[in-house]
Amino acid sequence: MTPFFSSLKDNRIFQFTVVSIIILNAVLIGATTYELDPLFLETIHLLDYGITIFFVIEILIRFIGEKQKADFFKSGWNIFDTVIVAISLIPIPNNSSFLVLRLLRIFRVLRLISVIPELKQIIEAILESVRRVFFVSLLLFIILYIYATMGAILFGNDDPSRWGDLGISLITLFQVLTLSSWETVMLPMQEIYWWSWVYFFSFIIICGITILNLVIAILVDVVIQKKL
Repeated sequence: MTPFFSSLKDNRIFQFTVVSIIILNAVLIGATTYELDPLFLETIHLLDYGITIFFVIEILIRFIGEKQKADFFKSGWNIFDTVIVAISLIPIPNNSSFLVLRLLRIFRVLRLISVIPELKQIIEAILESVRRVFFVSLLLFIILYIYATMGAILFGNDDPSRWGDLGISLITLFQVLTLSSWETVMLPMQEIYWWSWVYFFSFIIICGITILNLVIAILVDVVIQKKL
């Protein structure tokens, strides 16, 4: 029996079916956020029950197909899938007191990560690069802190709504860092201090381009190393 289930869980058609069901589940979850006809809503709930049963069967197939059953739970991805499916089995009445459990069912969509190898590779690369990304993030925070302090000192009296103190300056620089309407932050200061462009452009080059691209470079390096 084990060889049959082992070949079944590795079958491409079976894997494609699992991916399709997860995507369908995501669509149905999104559909429930709209005002729907009661009959259509009941149909969605029935489909949700069917999807839950399918997920349970799929987990059982993968477990039975494992030659050494203990090895099944040595995989973090298998534990992740099992927990997600187990949460789905909890009966949830349709009222606000069970809102947390209803929200947890949304995480079934995350199973796409475990069944698509490319997504698994990205997540594993992120986890393996956490230490290096942490130090890059620490460097980013240090530079943010320096620029925020400078901004509060230089521009605090002229635009206290954006530069009044260190905390407000940090929030303003986060906006500049994301390049979201950053010119609306710079131009008022440019009218007062002609040299303020040096402050903003240097910040964007150092933090918005160099350091953020360094994070991407770390992730790409980890992915390449995993392929070698």
